Amino acid sequence: MNSNKETPEKQREHLTQEEHKKNPAGNFNDHLNRTQAGMPNTSGMSVKEIGVLILIVVVLFVGYSVYKMF
Repeated sequence: MNSNKETPEKQREHLTQEEHKKNPAGNFNDHLNRTQAGMPNTSGMSVKEIGVLILIVVVLFVGYSVYKMF
């Protein structure tokens, strides 16, 4: 695959995967550092995707509450 046609996000992901293959202990250290910084592990989800997920959970909760009232 030609690296000139890859998006910057794909290039970062590719470089990250190569680094983790070379140094598996570094992955564990990165995870610990992210946890200490309070950064949640969302597996690459964007803010928009997380917002939609939260909205779905809230709608389901409200719907269930209304259902239980009747």
